[in-house]
Amino acid sequence: MRVRQPHNTNSFLIPILFGVIVGIGFSQAFYTVKELTKLHPKRNPGQAWTLMVTVTFQSTQDLEDITKDWTQVAKYCAEDEPFLYHYEIGKSDSDPLTVHIVERYESKEKYLNVHKNGEEFLKFRPKLKALQDQKKVTIEGFSFQELGYGFVSGWVSGNIDFRLGAESD
Repeated sequence: MRVRQPHNTNSFLIPILFGVIVGIGFSQAFYTVKELTKLHPKRNPGQAWTLMVTVTFQSTQDLEDITKDWTQVAKYCAEDEPFLYHYEIGKSDSDPLTVHIVERYESKEKYLNVHKNGEEFLKFRPKLKALQDQKKVTIEGFSFQELGYGFVSGWVSGNIDFRLGAESD
């Protein structure tokens, strides 16, 4: 005759509890990875120093040459100047020979004492200065200390091809 073991309810609950615990673990891991992969731009309200520069060229060729050279400076800055929060060049929508450059630094001192002494900047600046001396370009600009009102939104990560100024694969 066969003896039956009484049904143990604990053996039924163990797989369910295991599944719940594993599910919570995966959920927490997913949340942690999601949070870690978000880009949060550095925002120091009232502390960041910004320089806005307008450069107007007399010829398209000089504009293209300088823009190409500037992208090498931007690449260097992205890799070696963590105190530089924003470094962008854009073409004017009202004058095709004018570009605007936005530079946002941790401090004015970092701009003066570190950025302006950077390897690529020191190669680039004499080229632009030569065009200035030949009256082939005019440069205007202004700077300001942020007050801390407003916001800087996040940005999308990705590899930037600084030669072309476009995202690369």
